[in-house]
Amino acid sequence: MQPPLVSRFERYEPPLTPRKVLNTPTMAEKQPEKAPALGIQRGNYNRSLAGPLLLGMGRIISLPLQHLVITAHPLSRFQIPRPPTHGVLDLPIMGAQPQISTIFLGMTATLILKQNVWIWGYCNELITVPFAFFGVMVPAIYESLSALVFTSAASNPLWRPEFLYAGAAVHLLAAVTELVSELGRASFKSKKENKGRLYRGGLLGLVRHPNYAANVVYGAAYGFAAGGPLYALFTGAFYWSNLTGNATPTKEKYLAERYPEEWEGYKREVRWKMFPGIF
Repeated sequence: MQPPLVSRFERYEPPLTPRKVLNTPTMAEKQPEKAPALGIQRGNYNRSLAGPLLLGMGRIISLPLQHLVITAHPLSRFQIPRPPTHGVLDLPIMGAQPQISTIFLGMTATLILKQNVWIWGYCNELITVPFAFFGVMVPAIYESLSALVFTSAASNPLWRPEFLYAGAAVHLLAAVTELVSELGRASFKSKKENKGRLYRGGLLGLVRHPNYAANVVYGAAYGFAAGGPLYALFTGAFYWSNLTGNATPTKEKYLAERYPEEWEGYKREVRWKMFPGIF
């Protein structure tokens, strides 16, 4: 029996092309949400030179700005004397410098050096120009304000030279602690067998964000050295509010997406985000 005739229009069924199948998004292929230009570009390794250069070189501007504030001493118009020298330090090229002011500027130099080690040593992610500009301007304003606070030290009943020495020592210790922790993480990540694994070594076995904890400590220590306990509360609160309200939630969201199989277990194992028993 002859099969029924079928028109060519009824017979034609357009095949699914491989291109359409390949273009169907899957969970594994979905890209992470793009970070704002003013934020850290986590997971974006398309580095360019402009952002790192601007941030690394631009941070240096804080030192001459602070030196200008200290030497110009604008508070003198309010009859506030200059901060005490407490002796001198004989520095290469610069010669004899007031000891107190030099130690204060040395704390800023420590942060600039640490940040440049991060930029050029172990940060592989994109640093955008807007992020770099923000990272230059905000510290420059904050550190210039701190220099102004420091110039009132002689009239500040809550400040003592010993506070500067103690604050500078804690500041240096916290900065070195953060750097060592981050270098340990970078060393772990650089090994091929650790690709795609979550680092849990060193201080990350104690708290989930030891670098942020170190930031709060050296921020408060910086304020203590510049203006005593009240200014330390201000600078510590400044770091704390930014890190707990902005940086920590953003980073934890990224880590949960980046390491979905390890992150929940790690959070159960390491309960505290920054300070054991506190937060």
